[in-house]
Amino acid sequence: MRLLSCVTNAHVIVSGYHQADIPHRLSLAGSDPVRLGAEHQLTLDVGEHYRVREASDGWEVEVVAYFYAIARTNEDVIVYHWHPYGRSSIRHPHLHVRADLQIGERWLGKVHLPTGFVAIEDIVTLAIRELRAEPLREDWEALIADRAPT
Repeated sequence: MRLLSCVTNAHVIVSGYHQADIPHRLSLAGSDPVRLGAEHQLTLDVGEHYRVREASDGWEVEVVAYFYAIARTNEDVIVYHWHPYGRSSIRHPHLHVRADLQIGERWLGKVHLPTGFVAIEDIVTLAIRELRAEPLREDWEALIADRAPT
């Protein structure tokens, strides 16, 4: 995936490019977080489930679940989840933040903060603009703009 090449040289592995009943999976090679070229020693972990389908104007890929994690020193700092199927009762897109703050009986870090859909281009932009990851491509902004909904 070209968007991830904006922040990492890691290989992206996909399980397929064809229509299937079960969603395909995208992950980083080795399924290990990759180091972002950021001043704060951050890592990025990415996983997506997607479907390939035929549309009126060709083929398209639809993300149907995701996991994006930004960590420091092997501890997640920001984690975006969307898992609309499976064992969890939380099926909407949400965010977890590392926070050692207790609210009543709940720790804030365990709370599912609602977000709406988060695209991989949002994560790449967050890493570069807000977390100061060094972009590995000069054309990263153009790649993001090409993927933005119209």
